[in-house]
Amino acid sequence: MQKETSFDEASEYAESIINTVREPLLVLDHDLRVVTASRSFYEFFKVKPEETEGQLIYNLGNDQWDIPKLRELLETILPQKTSFDNYEVEHDFATIGRHIMLLNARQIKRALGKERIILLAIEDITERKQL
Repeated sequence: MQKETSFDEASEYAESIINTVREPLLVLDHDLRVVTASRSFYEFFKVKPEETEGQLIYNLGNDQWDIPKLRELLETILPQKTSFDNYEVEHDFATIGRHIMLLNARQIKRALGKERIILLAIEDITERKQL
């Protein structure tokens, strides 16, 4: 019972951190399905949790995230235990229009016996690139 309580507390703590960060964040499982997303992700991309969580990242927003280079990067993270920083993606999103994003991803270890997950951070650099 105590282990379950500390797991719940740790999970709540992690979720609070994710929702506090200003840049949009996605937490992906080992199959690249969205486990959860930050409040800022939902606000920025104008989507709802029920249409995001449990979906493959590539299927989000009518397959808008099915970007070949992103697919290659994400699919090498778990098998090779690596990460990537500052991968620039320019894309026309149905809900928000054309944006230039910097993507950063990290693999996160979980408790013994649990699959690793990926934390994907998304920074909108559209305005910075237009200056």
